[in-house]
Amino acid sequence: MLHEGVLGGASLAVIRLVPSLESRGWTFRFWAPRPSVLFDQLEARGMRADGAPRPISYSRRGLRLPPGPLGRLRATPGYLGAFRAWIRAEPVALVHANSILTLAEASVAARLGAPILLHVHEMLPGGWQGRAARQVASRLPGKVIGVSRSSARPLARRGAPVGVVYGGAPIPAEVPDRSQRGGPTLVGTVGVTSTRKGSDVFVAAASLLREREPDIEFRMVGAPTDELEVDWGEAVLERARRAGIAVERSANVPQRLAEWDVFALPSRSDPFPISMLEAMGSGLPAIGADVDGISEQLAGGAGVLVPPDDPAALAEAITALHRDPVRRTELGKIARARVQSRYTLERQAEALESAYLETIQAVPKAPRSG
Repeated sequence: MLHEGVLGGASLAVIRLVPSLESRGWTFRFWAPRPSVLFDQLEARGMRADGAPRPISYSRRGLRLPPGPLGRLRATPGYLGAFRAWIRAEPVALVHANSILTLAEASVAARLGAPILLHVHEMLPGGWQGRAARQVASRLPGKVIGVSRSSARPLARRGAPVGVVYGGAPIPAEVPDRSQRGGPTLVGTVGVTSTRKGSDVFVAAASLLREREPDIEFRMVGAPTDELEVDWGEAVLERARRAGIAVERSANVPQRLAEWDVFALPSRSDPFPISMLEAMGSGLPAIGADVDGISEQLAGGAGVLVPPDDPAALAEAITALHRDPVRRTELGKIARARVQSRYTLERQAEALESAYLETIQAVPKAPRSG
């Protein structure tokens, strides 16, 4: 059960595992917003999918998006009814609710007696929204897991333990020898153009270094796909172009990582970014904001951590690595070894299968109702 209309990190993290899990005997049926880019991707990959236009939003700003609050509220019962009919028609062993944002659908499935694995790819929001989400999640029949200790910890409640299934990434068999490269040092970032990913922090750091360090060049891969931040994201990309940053809305990410010398991800909040794992696995030295799952990924000297929301600190860390190619090589080796030992797709698939089995065992079989 997928919530987003694009192939974002949360959806990709699970879709990548389907071949491995199917080889272990699992069969998948997907429910996703339809029509959407994500739905088209599922069909293009040969996956069985169904869905409907998704009107659900948990914020005032989200409710104001077309067709507006009244239109969304009117459409919600029909949407949930379509989802209920789909669950009742499917031979469901468990429902994998792949985001805290799927709590509405997960609650419907729970009332039909389906075991629920709530897979949280976000940091729990503060205030009443976080309290409400924690309470609903704790009442679901099944199991709750987070993609990192940072994302799992806020969801824990007395009597409702939260597990962790770390994300994984494909690891190239070989990495380029970046130590012999000539020319400028290429520093890149990958991610949705958003306040959460600190896209503006990356642009500000590049602007600080534009004249001070002319032998450093900057690259950005990502687009403002968050509907709530489209205008803000477009403005950031325009500032990036004016700062001399080469911007790509989409790209062959493994190819770009192989071309770069340093990877930077100055997120303000990030549960466990796939792009960071991909960069580490490609042998890139990584700089990340000292927040949430990034701190876990780069622990043990696997990268450079800087304070969040601090362009000057990011610029200083980039400069230090630019001037020390030996350290860049050493950090890249340590980062790659950490991903190989902890964050492979195979390890992720094994852990997710264990979570599936624990979810099914935790819920007594009962006839469906509703």
